[in-house]
Amino acid sequence: MCENRGQSGKLFRIMAVILVTSLLLSTLIFQQKVQAASSPRTGGSYYNYGEALQKSILFYKANRLGDLPDNYILPYRADAAMTDGKDAGIDLTGGWADAGDGIKFTHPMSYAAGQLGWAVYEYREAFEKSGQLDDILDEIKWATDFFIKAHPSPEVLYYMCGYEESDHSVWIPHELLDYRTKRTSFKVDSTTPGSDVAGQTAAALAIASIIFEPTDPQYASTCLTHAKQLFSFADKYRGKNPLKTLYPSGSYVDDLAWGAIWLYIKTGDPNYLDKAKAVLPVTSLGGQHTHCWDDVSYGAALKIAQVTHDTGYAAMVEKNLDWWMPGGGLKYTPGGLAWLSQWGSLRYASTAAFLAFVWSDDKTVGTASKKDTYHKFAESQINYALGDNPRGGSYVVGFGKNAPEHPHHRTAHGSWTSMLTVPAFHRHILYGALVGGPTSDDSWKDDISDYTLNEVATDYNAGFAGALAKMYDMYGGEPLENWPKPEDFRAKEDNLTEYFVRGWIIYEGYGTLNLMFQINNRSAWPAAMKDKLSARYYMDLTEVFESGHKLEDVEITLGQSQGAKLYGLKQYKDNIYYFTVDFSGTQIMPAEWELCEKDANVSIKYKDNCGSNENDWSYKNLYGPPDYDAVSFAGMTPYIPVYDSGVLLWGEEPFKQEPGFTYGDINSDGSIDTIDFALLKQILMGSTPGNVNMQAADVKADGEVNALDYAVLKSYLLNMIDKLPQ
Repeated sequence: MCENRGQSGKLFRIMAVILVTSLLLSTLIFQQKVQAASSPRTGGSYYNYGEALQKSILFYKANRLGDLPDNYILPYRADAAMTDGKDAGIDLTGGWADAGDGIKFTHPMSYAAGQLGWAVYEYREAFEKSGQLDDILDEIKWATDFFIKAHPSPEVLYYMCGYEESDHSVWIPHELLDYRTKRTSFKVDSTTPGSDVAGQTAAALAIASIIFEPTDPQYASTCLTHAKQLFSFADKYRGKNPLKTLYPSGSYVDDLAWGAIWLYIKTGDPNYLDKAKAVLPVTSLGGQHTHCWDDVSYGAALKIAQVTHDTGYAAMVEKNLDWWMPGGGLKYTPGGLAWLSQWGSLRYASTAAFLAFVWSDDKTVGTASKKDTYHKFAESQINYALGDNPRGGSYVVGFGKNAPEHPHHRTAHGSWTSMLTVPAFHRHILYGALVGGPTSDDSWKDDISDYTLNEVATDYNAGFAGALAKMYDMYGGEPLENWPKPEDFRAKEDNLTEYFVRGWIIYEGYGTLNLMFQINNRSAWPAAMKDKLSARYYMDLTEVFESGHKLEDVEITLGQSQGAKLYGLKQYKDNIYYFTVDFSGTQIMPAEWELCEKDANVSIKYKDNCGSNENDWSYKNLYGPPDYDAVSFAGMTPYIPVYDSGVLLWGEEPFKQEPGFTYGDINSDGSIDTIDFALLKQILMGSTPGNVNMQAADVKADGEVNALDYAVLKSYLLNMIDKLPQ
């Protein structure tokens, strides 16, 4: 027996030596990799961390819902989800859409806002130096404003607007959510508790109360009031949110601890610290995961350890971080990514990197000999996302080499058929979005339909932005100046026209011309529902009048149509007349085939065969019979213009004599720009600046200068219409 025990012990010692040697070797290889990966870049391969940070914040503007500013920095975005809360009798507009879909979840949104706020708390100077502080505070406030709305009384919190079955049944831009989905509101209260979502939201607002104190103390005070009430509600009625949601919580105690520790940091009230430690004791910590929307125990433990210097909590923080190090237990891809899950692998790695940065920066708590390893790990993970990977490509849309071009995001894609395959490219560049990331073997495909690898989300970018702030703080990199410009958001391949008419000849002969008109709305700058669209067919009736016939001898009739009315004939100039196919009252929107296009059949008959259409302005480019689908542009003709409320939206009208000036060029400097827009605003406010052309201010060319001219010029400058009246 003793001999056998001796052989067993020897075998065990040999295996132990092999294991230790293997761990030391993998750690050495890792350290060599990160040593090379985390040094500041030089020359053309330098990572501009300032630009990456700038773009990572801009992503949140692409996911805003609610009433957006008229001069919004993203020209492809406009007001969206404006009915949120209507079913509950309150205003729940605002906040962020969660991911590539359009549902609004308070739980992951409060995690993202809190995480961004934590980044400002830790690295405020980096945000200031990079010029991004105002931008990130503005984004955080967009979310916290919603949380305040969603908390109308101390024991009520709305946690979701919209739901999966309705929202995921369509693939439409956010601007059309109100038209095609049900925006049902869901809440937690004293009878249906939700300590998870309430605790998380309390934390986000407590953090906001800290970071807004230097710039807006009144708002900081408001945030603190709501944070205290929400924490009290979450603590009093304990339980997970039981209602159906795409974000079911694993626990609520972590959320309570997260809210409590930040309230302690803000207020200094020891009751909050005691509560945080009570609901999150040391014995519950050290798990194999990281900080995320569903488990904030890692962040809570880190902050508890920092404020208390409790060695037990510090040990558990390091136990978790050690698990993320090579040889610690977590799987690594061959290219060096700490890979936790197929769902948002980069989200977890970049957030673990943020925690590692924060912990390694603190010289007052923890094991000093480990801090350098944690720090290098964090750098390597962020650099992997930016390009230090076997693919040699960035995983951030619009940044670096070989960046993703097909993120799973409905508005960036801009489909008018509610299909992921139409169009085959994205109409907008979703700058700064961190995609889910590669598989465990570093493989990845830029495919919109693979939402596992290409989903983007507000929680994905949150830890990433904070880690980028630290990278910028260390290595610099200038954010782009005078960026973004409107043209930066139009995909290079995208030459699509948003509004147009397709026309076909159904029959022609014996003084009769039967036409089919199809009016199209494929708008994406921004996507818009239109219910006042019309098209005009311009005719030259010279031969009719020269033959002695009258206008009454030309008969225009409407056949089958999808909601159209027919008006005409109306004189345009001399012998040129037009009739109008008016779809006013019919909703036309880029939401699906049946909604993005509407048809009307029109017949033109000449008495005694007195006329011909061959010299008509609008006859050019017509052919038939129709052969089309909802993807192609077959039959598109600019000579049948499209109008919105009577204002030319697209196409070409018959030649008009040049007026000797350019409509919209109010200061006559040869260009139509924001200066002209400002001058027109002054004119409408009753002030007439000197050296202005009042005729050019009549942008709509209807003989009056009024609010309609202001609206038309604004639409033109935002690329919502192709041209101004000529």
